[in-house]
Amino acid sequence: MFTSLVNLDVQTMIFMTSIDAILQVSMLIFLCLLVNQYRGIKTYTLGRFFTISSFFITFSRVLPLSPTLITAGLFLLMGSCMTCIAIAQFTDKKIKFHYFLILNLLFIGIQSYFLIFQDVFLFKTITQSVFQIVVFTLAVYYLLTHSHKSFISSARFMASVMSMLILSLIARIVVLIRNPPDNLYAHTEINSFSLLIVFIFTFLMNAGFVMMVCQRLYHDLHRTANTDVLTHLLNRRAMMRQLESAIDRFYRSDRQFAIILIDVDFFKRVNDVYGHDAGDMVLIHLAQILQTKMRQIDSASRWGGEEFLILLPDTTLIQSQEIAERIRTHVETNPTQSNIQITISLGIAAIRQHGNSLESLITAADRALYEAKRSGRNRVAIAN
Repeated sequence: MFTSLVNLDVQTMIFMTSIDAILQVSMLIFLCLLVNQYRGIKTYTLGRFFTISSFFITFSRVLPLSPTLITAGLFLLMGSCMTCIAIAQFTDKKIKFHYFLILNLLFIGIQSYFLIFQDVFLFKTITQSVFQIVVFTLAVYYLLTHSHKSFISSARFMASVMSMLILSLIARIVVLIRNPPDNLYAHTEINSFSLLIVFIFTFLMNAGFVMMVCQRLYHDLHRTANTDVLTHLLNRRAMMRQLESAIDRFYRSDRQFAIILIDVDFFKRVNDVYGHDAGDMVLIHLAQILQTKMRQIDSASRWGGEEFLILLPDTTLIQSQEIAERIRTHVETNPTQSNIQITISLGIAAIRQHGNSLESLITAADRALYEAKRSGRNRVAIAN
């Protein structure tokens, strides 16, 4: 079926697979130049170089047949190992490189034994497939157990591709046992099938890896654009989008919400007495408190300077006052790690009670915050 479908001799198919792999590695080199902040990209590209080398060693046939196949098989296994290592690095998994070194040395020993004592093509090619299956199974494990949420869908695609490759290698072993060819260059169904596997899955694996890089890069860029660098809360622009969504839900479904505007009391004094680094630590400390004392549905942002804004969806005025008081009390009773005691003032405004537009609501919360400061600071004030 495959020979009639492809209608190419095996050596030509090896050459075409090699050219295709070179083009794909060229794309990976370009990716390395563009994106160099993630571990694993250079290792993956280097692994592809070893894989290409195995194709060209097989195609060139400079050495006698058996040494050629063993050398090409070793380069192919090294390329697969480096692919697995790259995936582990990209997913921040801990790996032990000496395990892969032992695996390659074991492969060399077994293949050398077959070369010296039992120079049978079937034994050597089954050994090659078994080692490939072990390495790719480990790579699938890394892809399915990583903790990153930014590229989980592309990682699952990559894992699916490698799982199909493993199944194809198992099927290849079964067919080889039933009907072994004389050598790799024989124009048979199984050899054509093997090269077709290499051609298809080389492309799919490279595409999957590029997808993981692109998806992670997009997630990181999106997070950078919407997150305050110091506190890791939402920045003002991101919070404005959240507020606009909340006001839209209010107009469509009459879903009420409230906002809390927070300001650190005497923050300038903290900078003057302890320094600006201590001032940054105070802001980080307050951001951490907000994240622990808010509900999951709430959103906090650094509104500007030492000001923070919290959005409370589906929250009444009384509920928002309880949340604000809980935050104020916790800040007052928990100094920073460097033992800097701070307090905060909070202004609350709720939709409908204090305004029917975003601008009027923010203005009402700002006036409430000013009233809390004018009344002595370290207190919660509700907008009039």
